[in-house]
Amino acid sequence: MDTILVTGANRGIGLELVRCFLAAGHRVIGGCREPSSADALAGLAEGNSLTVCALDVTDADSVSRLASELNGQCIDVVVNNAGFMVRESSVDDVDYEAWATTFQVNSMAPLRVATAFKSQLQLSQRPRLVTVSSQMGSITRASAGCVSYRSSKAAVNMVMATLAQEWRDDGITVCSVHPGWVRTDMGGGEADLAPEKSAGDLARLIEGLDTSNTGQFFNHDGSAMPW
Repeated sequence: MDTILVTGANRGIGLELVRCFLAAGHRVIGGCREPSSADALAGLAEGNSLTVCALDVTDADSVSRLASELNGQCIDVVVNNAGFMVRESSVDDVDYEAWATTFQVNSMAPLRVATAFKSQLQLSQRPRLVTVSSQMGSITRASAGCVSYRSSKAAVNMVMATLAQEWRDDGITVCSVHPGWVRTDMGGGEADLAPEKSAGDLARLIEGLDTSNTGQFFNHDGSAMPW
């Protein structure tokens, strides 16, 4: 049984990942900004090995507070899932304040979470740090629109590639993953993947990761994604 921390666990892919990990018999720590209003997540805690915790990934105090509460506890997997998106039709339509928020959530917060929980990961025999990125952050697949989201995901891919190199000697596997185009509030109703399908694929992928995979960018089905 692994202990798995999932950020942004109250909805969408995060919530479905929690379901998958619990169904597989793992202990899950579900982080979200407002546990009091996370009814679906709280419902999963009944009779399961789920702990729901307050965690605002953009708030350094919130992250460090939870890390302190979990000090000395082994965490086998940290899943950076919390995300934010605004949609611009072109570069002429950019809200710069929203772009800054997008970077705070999607690019900076995953590193903040990673470093805060490194000591707990180091207690694991097979520590894994997985960040939910997007194919929209792939330079190879560059397209028009959504420049703030695309750039934030390209940035977090570089953050994770750098972290993989710096943590290689610590034995911590660091990967980015593309969840697919998923029918969530962020993905929209026309997306081609159900959240449970994406989460199920990701859970299986995460289960199989080891140090030979560190620094890689995967599609949800386990295939390689172009940087």
